[in-house]
Amino acid sequence: MSTSPVSIGLSGVRPVLSVTGAFAVPFTAYFLLLSGRVVQCRLRDQTLLGHGGAPSSKRTGADDDGPESLLVAARSHANFVEYVPWAFVLSTIVELNGGDKRILGAGLGSLLAFRVLHTEFGLRRPGAAGTGRQVGFFGTVGALGFFAGYITWLVREDWGF
Repeated sequence: MSTSPVSIGLSGVRPVLSVTGAFAVPFTAYFLLLSGRVVQCRLRDQTLLGHGGAPSSKRTGADDDGPESLLVAARSHANFVEYVPWAFVLSTIVELNGGDKRILGAGLGSLLAFRVLHTEFGLRRPGAAGTGRQVGFFGTVGALGFFAGYITWLVREDWGF
C-alpha cells in the first residue's frame, strides 16, 4: 500500500480530518455558549476573578440563577475545557490512523450529548445534583476510554499483536 503526501489547503484535496473537523463546529458552539454564560454572570455580579462568594444585592427577578450561578457557569465551562480537548486529540489520532468514520462520528456525537447532559441536566439543576451530571461524567470518561481503546486496536499491529 502506497501513501501519497497530503496537501492542505489546495482545491480538490479531500479533507484529512473530515469527521473530527465536522464535530469541531457543534463543540465550538457549545463552548461559546458556556463561555458566554460565564461572562454574563461576571458582568452581572461585577466579579472579574473567582466565583464571587456572597450573592450580589443587585440580583432580582425571575431569571436570577441564585448565588452559585457564577460558580456553576465557571465549573461548567472548566469541565468542558478539561475533557473535550483531550477527546479531540484522541479523535484526531483515530481518524489519522484510518478509524471508521461512522464509529468515530458516533463516538463524538455521544461525547457531545454527554457534555450537554453533564451541564444542562446536571450542574445547572438545583444543588448541581441533576442525574445528567453522573450520566454525563461517566459517559465522558467512557467516551475517552473508547477512543483510547480504538486507537490501541488500530495500531495493534505496530505493537506485534
